Amino acid sequence: MDDADAREPYPGDRSGPRAGSPSGERSGGFAGRLRHARCDRGLSQAGLASGICSPSAVSRWESGRGVPQPEVLRALADRLGMAVPVLTGEGFDSRLAESPDGFGAVVAAAFGGDTGGSHSAIAGWVGRVREVLDAATSAPHARGARSGQPPGPLSLRDARHTVDDLMVDPLTAATPVALETVELLDALVTLEEEPTAGSVDRLVDTLTWTGDAPEPLRRTAVEVAVAALVEADMPVAAHAVVTRVAPPQVTPTTAVLLTWSGMRAGDVPPAAGRGSARDGLVALLATLRSRGGPVPPGVVDAVVEASQGDRLVALLAQRLPPAAD
Repeated sequence: MDDADAREPYPGDRSGPRAGSPSGERSGGFAGRLRHARCDRGLSQAGLASGICSPSAVSRWESGRGVPQPEVLRALADRLGMAVPVLTGEGFDSRLAESPDGFGAVVAAAFGGDTGGSHSAIAGWVGRVREVLDAATSAPHARGARSGQPPGPLSLRDARHTVDDLMVDPLTAATPVALETVELLDALVTLEEEPTAGSVDRLVDTLTWTGDAPEPLRRTAVEVAVAALVEADMPVAAHAVVTRVAPPQVTPTTAVLLTWSGMRAGDVPPAAGRGSARDGLVALLATLRSRGGPVPPGVVDAVVEASQGDRLVALLAQRLPPAAD
């Protein structure tokens, strides 16, 4: 169907700048974001277009031929459940095109507490990444929950929508660090949505090719995978995670999980020095176990209570030798 036919049913089909015009590069980027967002939400072109424009107009825009008018953009973004700037790429900071390594450094620093300073677009991106990570790893039922933290501000469903939005955010494509960060988040959220062996395998596969993602995030992802397999009584598979990924360091909790599940001490990667609240509790359990002999139940109960519902801490506590009756 030609452009004249596509414009016939709806006034909203009229396009803005076309490829080749001064704003043609924006239409090309918009095409990928629109297509990805639509597919992630399970919408057909007709479903997205219904009542807004014609399906052929959506097809045209997804092919990189122009962009919708502002009022149509707002309607499409509303149906997709995402902000207009995310759909259009207006939040992109042109400084990143000049220095993508700078953005990569910001992403890496964010896992150490830096929010990106005065770069508002970057700070917003980092904030959403942190929210997803909290939602995927802070819930009491999470395979890799980081204890001592309140539940994340996002529900698992909201975390999925945020990951989908991050996938099409222009900042995500600005540097391999950002792109691989979002890919890891996607795999972590998928494991929480579908706690199956296949989801663990996907997470480990993702870890094998996301070497540019920040190391603190990679260590957390390794812990999630190892914890899921240890909890499922699959120690050999848990050990294979570190063999495949070959992390330079692991979290202290991961080191304990591997050691307690039978991995030789010489094969366990070194533990990172800076630990989480969970790492502190797991280290306490490891100390109690190393002393030998039964552990008073009151001590175990206190550790579990301090974990604020961390199922992995409870699991490890159950593996301590019980006190004699």
